[in-house]
Amino acid sequence: MLEVSIKEREMARSILVTFSQYGFRKTSMEEIAKAAGLSRQSIYKKFGSKEKCYRWTIKTYLDDIYTRIFAVFNRDHLPAQHILMDMFDILIGEAIIIVRNAHGTEVLRDVLEVTHFSEEDWPLRLKTRLANFLVKQHWVSEEKALGMAFTLISAGKGLLLIEPNREDFLKDMQIMIDTIAPRRIDPNGHPKEF
Repeated sequence: MLEVSIKEREMARSILVTFSQYGFRKTSMEEIAKAAGLSRQSIYKKFGSKEKCYRWTIKTYLDDIYTRIFAVFNRDHLPAQHILMDMFDILIGEAIIIVRNAHGTEVLRDVLEVTHFSEEDWPLRLKTRLANFLVKQHWVSEEKALGMAFTLISAGKGLLLIEPNREDFLKDMQIMIDTIAPRRIDPNGHPKEF
């Protein structure tokens, strides 16, 4: 997995949103150039074709989100619920802008296809990392950890399809995380997070 520069991240997201607005077939190189903040000639020089641009955009988008997700799991100084919310916001919350466009589900289908057939095997790595995180937090036993990780990811993907915006997604995701997160009471009788 390659670390994506901020400029590449922004360009890939802008181009992906453009593809989600017009669809792959109807998106012109001119629209791609506008989204990238480059000239049409620069786009042709960089990618050579719309197909190569689309593949680069999806690969760069995925490299970026998974790099950021795995970095979130290393933030041991934050409460576990905060880490999970950040992870799901990167994985799913940020994708709502894509899905809500006219061709967003087509683009999402292509992104998921690349994800599931990637050499990096991101879905398995994410499920395993999430399962290990849940066990480390003592929220679930090792035997049930992969099942809980799969359930949370699947529930988050379900919310992606029904929530109208990122804010509503995050509210509902917080409810799910709060439901599985055990609470401890501090000496003053106040709940505290792990």
